[in-house]
Amino acid sequence: MKEYLNAQSKTNNLVTGSSISTDELHRFAHSDYRWADNKGKAFQHRKVLKGEVYQFEFGKNYVPEMSYEHRGLVLRVNGKLLYVLPIFSYDSSKHTDVYHPVDFPESKSDLYLLKSSEHNFIQHDSVLKLNDLRTVSLNRILYQQNNGRINITSEAFKKIESLVFRKYFPEFHHEYEARQQKIEEQDKTIQDLNQQIEALKNDILGLEKNNKE
Repeated sequence: MKEYLNAQSKTNNLVTGSSISTDELHRFAHSDYRWADNKGKAFQHRKVLKGEVYQFEFGKNYVPEMSYEHRGLVLRVNGKLLYVLPIFSYDSSKHTDVYHPVDFPESKSDLYLLKSSEHNFIQHDSVLKLNDLRTVSLNRILYQQNNGRINITSEAFKKIESLVFRKYFPEFHHEYEARQQKIEEQDKTIQDLNQQIEALKNDILGLEKNNKE
């Protein structure tokens, strides 16, 4: 109990000081209330699929980790745990280096530009935080975004997965890319051999026809 009271006193000193803005205090309070409100509840009964976009309560975290309420893209579902990439508003004056497969394909940024003209679940351009993959509970879901989904067969989703894989597991990604290249080379060799076989078959048929004549 003493440790809890000390923690509350420390938190109150932080809140009453000048280091936290009114907006953050509002988010801070909502985060604590939601945690307390959901702590004893059963897990949500909902089917969550990879590629879907939800509004999440990420809780209180240290900078540069994402905190409080934000959208998030579900990359994987593992029982009642979700692997999520946070999404937040794009500000061109602050986010001067972002990745986009068409507009900024050479960028190595950890921010992936989601354009509202390409994704109908956002009203204005946003960014996906590639280097802040989260493991979160189903109970952190607040609601699903309208039309909140990136098709998992789309080039955009495949590229996001590839970039995350590259950032978190660079050695494995390099090995994977090398193997993929080798497979493509082998497929090309097989295709060339099949073409040669077909050509030889046609030559044989031609010779057989000439012999009969």
